[in-house]
Amino acid sequence: MVNLFKKGFIYLALTLIILVSINIESALAAEVVGYEEGVTNLNNTLENSAGVGSRLLKPEIGWKRYNVPNSLVKYTNMYLFSNSSSLYKGERIEGTAKDMSFTFSFEGTKFMLLDFIYSNRGTFTITIDGVSETASAKGSNSDSQTVFYKKVDLPYGKHKVEINITNNINKEYFALDAIDVDGFLISENDIPKTESITLDKNNLELLEGSSEKLTATVTPDSANVIWTSSDESIATVDKNGNVMALHEGEVIITVKIEGTDITATSTVIVKKPSNESSNAILSITLVNGITKEYDVTNKVLKDYLKWFESAQGTSTFKFSKTISPYNKVTEYIVHDKIASFEVREY
Repeated sequence: MVNLFKKGFIYLALTLIILVSINIESALAAEVVGYEEGVTNLNNTLENSAGVGSRLLKPEIGWKRYNVPNSLVKYTNMYLFSNSSSLYKGERIEGTAKDMSFTFSFEGTKFMLLDFIYSNRGTFTITIDGVSETASAKGSNSDSQTVFYKKVDLPYGKHKVEINITNNINKEYFALDAIDVDGFLISENDIPKTESITLDKNNLELLEGSSEKLTATVTPDSANVIWTSSDESIATVDKNGNVMALHEGEVIITVKIEGTDITATSTVIVKKPSNESSNAILSITLVNGITKEYDVTNKVLKDYLKWFESAQGTSTFKFSKTISPYNKVTEYIVHDKIASFEVREY
């Protein structure tokens, strides 16, 4: 009898351990999931049919809905609003501050933002993987859980989404109730940081004594860059990419992302001015601080001076120059963009 009792107790203990284990695993799974998966389409259509303006109380097939607020969603100058049965899970984030921001990352190809479309909603800038566009939830008043922004056809992968509402002097609302994605929300730390750099000109021809600016496009745009010249006796470059041609020859201008081996280069060929075809260097400084220099003949110089005296507004004057590998490059200078100019005759 004692042995039977012991065996029964052991079986009972094992059963309790198994049940507790199952419950713990279920609870952990619920915490990990954190989303509602779609099982039907809007209006019971065969294909997904929800778009901007559609009220979507449940995610469509192939989509997952995440409640906002969410630990994977970051926001500033906004606050939690809750206790409204019309909202998804009864809560959302909202705000009317002058400057607000909202970010999340996801893995997939598309996403939708849901809340009310309403007359008091403000315009916002949405940036996806560094590419920005303007959008708004302003419009004829709608019910809750309405799609006010939708983005599709992104390449499959990990994407970062940033929303910014700046200079909101009219205190218009931005609010977000839920996010639908065809993949998963992920931590921003899961997105690999990519760095790249390119130059607007891979080849450049300058005359001795002239200068031109090289512009670097850097990802991320906050990265510091370092400019160098392979031979400063031929041409120099400053920290802003302004190249100054000193003597005839060929030089490589390199721009590098600081702390990395990522670089971009431009080959600069410096030539002596030809007195047979040109007589002066015309240096034009624009209102944005950029300086353009042209090797011009007396005729071109006289034509320019005549144009400058009589022209106004958006009137343009064109200059021809040679930049390898092109046969001819024509640049147009707008009259009201000229801050000053000087003529250096030789």
